[in-house]
Amino acid sequence: MAQFDRSAFIGRFQEEAADLLQRLNEGVILLEERPSDGALIDKMLRDAHTLKGSSRMVGLVEISDIAHRLEDVMVALRDGTIEHSLAISDHFFDALDTVVHLTEIAGTDAAPAADLNALQERLTTLVQACPDGPPGGPADVVPSEEEVPVPGTGPGGNGAHRESGSVSACAEPLGGRAKHTIRVNTGHVDSLLNLISEVVISQVKYEQRAKDLRVGGSGAGGVWQAWTVLRNLLEGSPTGDERADAARRADAIATFERRLAAEQRASATVVAELAEDLARGGLVVDELQERGMAIRMLPVDTVFATFPRAVRDLARSFAKDVQLVVEGGETELDKKVLEAINDPLIHLLRNAVDHGIEPAQVRAELGKPATATITVSARSEGDHIVIEVSDDGAGVDVEKVRSTAVRKGYVTQAEADSLSEREVLFLIFEKGFSTSPIITEVSGRGVGMDVVREYIVDMLKGDMNVFSTRGEGTTFRLTIPLTLAIIRALMIRVGDRVYALPTTAVEETLLAEPAEIFELEGRQALRRGKRTYPLVRLDDALGVTGDRSVPERLAVVTIGFAGHRYGFIVDQFIGEQQIVIKSLGNHLRRVENVAGVTILGAGEIVPILNVPDLMANARSGGFKRPETKQSEAASDRPRTVLICEDSFTTRELERSIFEAAGYTVEVAMDGAEGLGLLRKGLAADAVVTDVQMPRMSGFELTRAIKSDSRLGDLPVVIVTSLEREEEKAAGIEAGADAYITKSFFNQDTLLDTVERLVR
Repeated sequence: MAQFDRSAFIGRFQEEAADLLQRLNEGVILLEERPSDGALIDKMLRDAHTLKGSSRMVGLVEISDIAHRLEDVMVALRDGTIEHSLAISDHFFDALDTVVHLTEIAGTDAAPAADLNALQERLTTLVQACPDGPPGGPADVVPSEEEVPVPGTGPGGNGAHRESGSVSACAEPLGGRAKHTIRVNTGHVDSLLNLISEVVISQVKYEQRAKDLRVGGSGAGGVWQAWTVLRNLLEGSPTGDERADAARRADAIATFERRLAAEQRASATVVAELAEDLARGGLVVDELQERGMAIRMLPVDTVFATFPRAVRDLARSFAKDVQLVVEGGETELDKKVLEAINDPLIHLLRNAVDHGIEPAQVRAELGKPATATITVSARSEGDHIVIEVSDDGAGVDVEKVRSTAVRKGYVTQAEADSLSEREVLFLIFEKGFSTSPIITEVSGRGVGMDVVREYIVDMLKGDMNVFSTRGEGTTFRLTIPLTLAIIRALMIRVGDRVYALPTTAVEETLLAEPAEIFELEGRQALRRGKRTYPLVRLDDALGVTGDRSVPERLAVVTIGFAGHRYGFIVDQFIGEQQIVIKSLGNHLRRVENVAGVTILGAGEIVPILNVPDLMANARSGGFKRPETKQSEAASDRPRTVLICEDSFTTRELERSIFEAAGYTVEVAMDGAEGLGLLRKGLAADAVVTDVQMPRMSGFELTRAIKSDSRLGDLPVVIVTSLEREEEKAAGIEAGADAYITKSFFNQDTLLDTVERLVR
């Protein structure tokens, strides 16, 4: 996917900001003369709002924070909770001068000259005449230092900004927090240095063995010379003196045998010493590997520690009372694995609060405690770690999931009717699947649970399970390898090639008698205990040539994944061993059925099989994935997006994103112009609109579109700085299909949302 560079829009933002700041300066002067002029305040509020949104879109969070506080003050003035004074004008000018300075240094490494925290505190103090803050205003609280950076700003962002009741603690991408350094106990370093010295000693020994082998080579030359003399005597003409000839032959044979015996003893000594050195070196390398891995091992509490705040923010945003219980935080995991599990765990927590936990009134009616409980636990099991996320909520409505899957084309009605409850539960992990009626930054985008599968299964080569009881709660169980570098694998042979199959997915290996195989619904199957496994030849699933002879017993490996179980027939089991995973590189980032490769001792390169691909091939198209339909439909003609936005910077930024993704883009300066274009016949596939615009707001535009018989099915995506729950509710009431706040804005969110809606 083409990427856009936010920094390329800073120049355009500076041009737009100059006009906005000039108008705001003029407005402050006019406000001193007309302090009760509501129209003037509304105009200033709109300019400050545009400044806030535009600066946030290009990652200038410090400017956005100040504009946010200015909005608070103007809302308080408009609503009469504070009275205008010259002191307010002074603070306004101070803030505007600071924004001018920040705008001038935008895109450079220069540090702000002003004390930004003190400035925001002064602006916040202005509205504290009303204890609850300005009603209806766009913000409620002062940012606190404990809060994390705004999504999209990354470690090099220009500041931090958090809002009460927001869920930004959950939405922040992992890359924004991931550090490339770790603290290491000096004891680990000492152990590594000691092991490295052992490796150096082994290197010296290997050099000596190489010298011994070279000496052995010269000894072999003496043996060859003795053999040459003996052969010449045996092949030469006799001298006539039989006794002398016999003596020379006997002497040559004795010399040859003596040298050969000496060479054998020397070779045996070198081989024995080399074997001893290799055994010792193997122990050192194994310990070095373990110690090296230990350095990267961190307690999972490194990630878990951020969850209480995340759940608190989520619970407040949904007006629910939730407590989080964390268990097993001391369990250690590879740092790289820790970095990868943060996002899927956040998605599971968000899902639990949003979909799992019932509203307080419903819990009271059911006799449940008013405070819901979510438990996150971790424990070690062999070379894996098991993480569980459980809630005591409503559980998964299996029938609702089943009907949604049919309505959205994931399965046919006949297929849905044949699915067990367990298989239906795994439908929630399908790409784009959601039962929510509207898309927001928290719900309905259908990417959360898909992200869980992508990270846990595709990226980490782990496994996942879901267990749910209606009315009692849901548990998600994630089984993750301790490290991404080394796994245990079952080595199997298909045809003339060896493959590695991660043991995490293997349930059983067996040798089945041909008589045990039977026909079930048109395909071969095998029954083991109470379970029946459909059988698939692995060579068919991989599209390669295998051994088609009929053996006395069939080698079968059974695999369980995503609620499905299959038995794969292979040609031969070679054994189980520990392997080092090597990636395929960027040029082969996605190869069907292959998750990576490993190199065996003999230098043979062995593909590591991708279990999700194998299972998908085994199902032979049992699930019709919507993204396939989408790609086919998208190839018919370019999609057209209508952008309704009065801010030049935001409008051009959104235009750049969609054009880079292959869309045709039409723009309108406000809702009225956009509605006019649609009614004149513009064939748009989606509308992306701001809310606060001249002549016609985004809410009014949405209502007009949804009430028009010709336009009613047109998806509408609202992208706005309005983040309060009542404002989101207004968007839902107007009929919006998605509501994205600019504080959570990023390219992927916008594109994924629109692509889901237009397919």
